Amino acid sequence: MGRNRFILFVWCVWLSLALSAQMSVSMNENWQFQRLSEKQHGVEIKNQGSDWSSQFNIQHIEGRNGNLAINPDTLRMEFDKLSNGQWENVRLPHTSFVEPLVVLNPWQGICYYRKKFDISSEWVDKELWLEFEGAMHLADVWVNGRYVVQHAGGYTPFVLNLTGMLRLTDNEILVRLDNRNNSLIPPGKPQNTLDFCYYGGLYRDVNLIVNEPIHISHCMMADEVAGGGIFVSYPEVSDQKAEIEVKAHVVNNSNLFKQLTVRHTLYEWSKKKGCRKKVVSVEALLNLQAGVSQHQIQHLMVDKPKLWFPDSPSLYVLRTEVMDGKKVMDCEDTRIGIRRIEMSREEGFVINGKPLKLEGTNRHMEYPYVGNALSDQAQYRDMYQIRMNGFNIVRLGHYPQDPSVLDACDELGLLVIEPIPGWQFYNKNQTFIDHTYQDIRDLIRRDRNHPSVVMWETTLNESWPPKEWKDGAVRIAHEEYPGNQCFTSGDSYGYDGFDVCYNDWEEGFNRPNKTKKPGFIREYYDYEFGGHYSTTRISRKDGDRALVQNAWNAQWSHNRYRAYYPWTIGGAIWSMYDYNRGCCDNICYSGLADLFRLPKFSLSYFRSQIPAGSFTPDGPMPYEVFINSHWLKDSSDTVVVYGNVDEVELLLNGQSVARQYPDNRPSTKEYVSRPDGGNAENINCPPFTFMNVKWEKGELKAVGYKKGKAVAEHVVHTPDEACNLKIDYFESGKPASNHDLLIVYVRLEDENGTVCFGENTREVSLEVLDGGWISGPSRIKAEAGVASFLVETDMCRSLVLRAFSEGLSADHKIRLEKY
Repeated sequence: MGRNRFILFVWCVWLSLALSAQMSVSMNENWQFQRLSEKQHGVEIKNQGSDWSSQFNIQHIEGRNGNLAINPDTLRMEFDKLSNGQWENVRLPHTSFVEPLVVLNPWQGICYYRKKFDISSEWVDKELWLEFEGAMHLADVWVNGRYVVQHAGGYTPFVLNLTGMLRLTDNEILVRLDNRNNSLIPPGKPQNTLDFCYYGGLYRDVNLIVNEPIHISHCMMADEVAGGGIFVSYPEVSDQKAEIEVKAHVVNNSNLFKQLTVRHTLYEWSKKKGCRKKVVSVEALLNLQAGVSQHQIQHLMVDKPKLWFPDSPSLYVLRTEVMDGKKVMDCEDTRIGIRRIEMSREEGFVINGKPLKLEGTNRHMEYPYVGNALSDQAQYRDMYQIRMNGFNIVRLGHYPQDPSVLDACDELGLLVIEPIPGWQFYNKNQTFIDHTYQDIRDLIRRDRNHPSVVMWETTLNESWPPKEWKDGAVRIAHEEYPGNQCFTSGDSYGYDGFDVCYNDWEEGFNRPNKTKKPGFIREYYDYEFGGHYSTTRISRKDGDRALVQNAWNAQWSHNRYRAYYPWTIGGAIWSMYDYNRGCCDNICYSGLADLFRLPKFSLSYFRSQIPAGSFTPDGPMPYEVFINSHWLKDSSDTVVVYGNVDEVELLLNGQSVARQYPDNRPSTKEYVSRPDGGNAENINCPPFTFMNVKWEKGELKAVGYKKGKAVAEHVVHTPDEACNLKIDYFESGKPASNHDLLIVYVRLEDENGTVCFGENTREVSLEVLDGGWISGPSRIKAEAGVASFLVETDMCRSLVLRAFSEGLSADHKIRLEKY
């Protein structure tokens, strides 16, 4: 939420805690959960009129009051079930139903969460707010038996003011969640036709924020256009000087007039050291009458600022203090990056005066089995893998994703296109329209201070809403983010009101943009190669020939559309990861990596487009080569080697097959269905295609050369029979930690350590001996030589695992970092 407050994790009830200024307490532990119904599909909540509340008019239900969108008899029946049901102890983030690997019609229904807790006596006279980062998707909340609020929308946060409502002991929060189809809540389309899953549960963090009566407001609670909380903008940006404008919303809920001092201090930030060098500080007086709130604007001037670029993501921490005399009443840290962006048909995308081609991918926020209930560390690993494999922008299709995603992108130098929830559905009902417009406001208020966000996708993707709705969406975005640094984006379909108009899609691999606005290709490489049965949509177990085809589709379309630059500022692959469609009995295999984040050959193609010496989060990109083959008997006789080198020599069992320069045959107007040594003239590092390589069991080696010197090599071996198990996990820039969600791999290897890629039937079991538990099945069949499991970690020093397969076993211990 941009409120980088001190986080205190608690495992039981709270003891008495001294409070200085303010704090944020994690509420993720010690919840109880009940699911009231088993699988319910296709249940549509029908609206009887334009006013949501007109359907229900409940004044009083057993001591709970409010305007509930629930039939009172239904609610009483549910409470009876809860009193007779079995509560399960859970920890957040939590999914309401652990699904199978292939999700056909995900669980939909009613579930409840409750939490009992105490508070410190020091908090009695404080402001107390309860922050839900996400709850899917219709949430009703009671606190100590009193009905407090209903929130519609599973992807946006909401905050409750509980001041004066809590006791010292025996407080209880009760949350009712309904994730059934609801045409009034975006995305609105029934789950069985939606083509992605929104799952259910309290799948994001919940926090209790404790404040003094004099405080900085919460941007979601304040409900102020272009205000509330802290809003940072940059009227002037150059490498010599930057002007930072800080708009702070200060509230005086005391019963006295106050002359306050608002101080802003800028510090350099580093991942290892947090706040470091103090840069500049300003302060000013603010007179506030009792019960009054006010925005105050101050400016900080920074000489020779460290600007935020994708290839040098320099960050600062802005510390805002509100002081009554010398006493700090509130203190909030906002991590920022100083940058300025421009977009035009003539220059393309320009950041801090420098043009940059946008190389992007799309990412659904989904893990196997648990859906959207990911740990912050798991979110970071996805962003890290995206950034490390040649992408400088990610489109978060098709909804606002977890706040930790934006934090990771800020650190990694990964630009972001952030959409509101929507896909192929529009409802002219005013309640639906109001929700979509509120989604735009909430999205911008939550994420406006992140330097990584460069486009706000203020449309309902592929939905063809009317022009009046689009005009309203663009207007609202610019109201919330005034100035020339707000860039809206969306499908054009003849509409040119967005700041960036996505290119249209036409048959024959054409992506026109008939507007006068800069374009962006939001999705490519998938659907145009065969619709729902695209040759792009393949799994790793489909074998080398399918993987080669998948990667070729990526290269062919990437090369074709890159020629549109600069009037089309970039494009985004659909998609980074395979994902569950929910409406079909198969996974959508369009990913560059699978659901378990294991790469396909196409991911290595994009990594090879990073020139040596370029920025990566791990340091300068080295010289690399990659053979897109596992060298099995049925592998393709066309061997493509990806690499950022001058020449590649291919050797089979020590004998040179050929040594050649990068592919340079011409690009073709029509699609060619297999690698042809061409269609690479518009990309950074063309591959090296070796034709008619006769298979021979053994070792295939590629050696990359730069200026005649060998600088990189890659070797693949034909695997023998599996005789060993090896356990590791998807680390991807973030080591395993407490309260983590890990993808654990059990690899079937031969005696030389080669993964037995052809193994698709052998069953493998995993057992957690200490430090966590398995989510999903503990016994599965390997896929392409790897059995992948999902493991949640506990508060332990290490995670101890044991794997079994017929005649084989392995133990492994993973050290857990504190989190």
